[in-house]
Amino acid sequence: MKSERPKTAQEKIKDIAERFFLSEPLLFATFCTHTLEENRSLKIPFRTGQMRLEYSQEIVAALSEKQTEEYLTAELFRILLKHPYQRVPLYPDMNLLPVASDITVSQMKNFSISLPSAKELFMKNGLSYEEYYAELKNRKDYAMDALSEGGSNLEEFLSRTSQQSALWAEDEEASEKINALIKKAQATNGWGTIPGKAIETIEASLVVCMDYRHILSQFRASILSQDRVLTRMRPNRRYGFSYMGSRYSFTTSLLVAVDVSGSVSSEDLQRFFSVINSFFKYGIKSIDVIQFDYGVKEEILTLKKARKKVKVLGRGGTSFQPPVDFYESHKEYDGLIVCTDGFAPCPKRKTSRRILWMLTDECALKENEWLCSLRGSRAVWVP
Repeated sequence: MKSERPKTAQEKIKDIAERFFLSEPLLFATFCTHTLEENRSLKIPFRTGQMRLEYSQEIVAALSEKQTEEYLTAELFRILLKHPYQRVPLYPDMNLLPVASDITVSQMKNFSISLPSAKELFMKNGLSYEEYYAELKNRKDYAMDALSEGGSNLEEFLSRTSQQSALWAEDEEASEKINALIKKAQATNGWGTIPGKAIETIEASLVVCMDYRHILSQFRASILSQDRVLTRMRPNRRYGFSYMGSRYSFTTSLLVAVDVSGSVSSEDLQRFFSVINSFFKYGIKSIDVIQFDYGVKEEILTLKKARKKVKVLGRGGTSFQPPVDFYESHKEYDGLIVCTDGFAPCPKRKTSRRILWMLTDECALKENEWLCSLRGSRAVWVP
């Protein structure tokens, strides 16, 4: 009796995709958005980016069916969280990004495959991808030593992590496609057997979907630091890679005024603070936040890192005059971002210093287009 021929990597992946079609609608739909390609140079089972799902024929063929399915599931979770497309920080350490991603993904279900965990690095569970990345960056040497103890040397470990994130880059179109799949799963309850904690994490990635670099670019004239940092990762404009290039970090002093009047819902406030938290991954080191309704509420809240909880004050009527007056009397700020639903009388301005009005939705922006006509003002809305 002849023994069965071992399945190739492509045959294994095809069988798994067929099972996903029957029982995992969201994972199957996510799988179908990417082109499956073999990559003979890979030292890892799978990697994603640029709308491709690449695999190593040699590595995947040597895995069991269960291991292959789990590695593929982890990669599809990574796509759903949009780590390769939407959440790449400014001037990132490409060796640490996939580690932070793996730690986040490892908490979405009970994987039997080996993924870096928060526990082995003495971190808390339940943090965001950005928070894990910041923690890893703060103690990179310790993290790299701990993660490379599994049998391979540090050079081999870094080679694998750099491969994992080699295709990652901001891609608004890809993010929109993935978000559409998540929204369809919400509408049809098409989650399959994805655990509840994983569903919460995936849904949380929908809270804010906007181009933060574009928002910060509204203040570009004052946002660039005068502290020049030399780097080998960029070519010199005059001499190419023969000399070190330069990069500059965001060091602007921002004031954010959050409308806490009764007309702004708790959900909108959550989205506003989610936007504020997201500024930190683009190099902003400190943000001063004031809350206002018909007046500015109590003291300034200075944020130096993302906050999970912020005490909301007020919930009365709305007036834009107090936060505008506060901003115009404090010359140390480079710009003001006002998070609001837009429904309040027009404030009187004494200067043309820049203000960005961030509205709750597109309808609010259309109904309050007059905000754009104010001196030094522009307006956007939170999708």
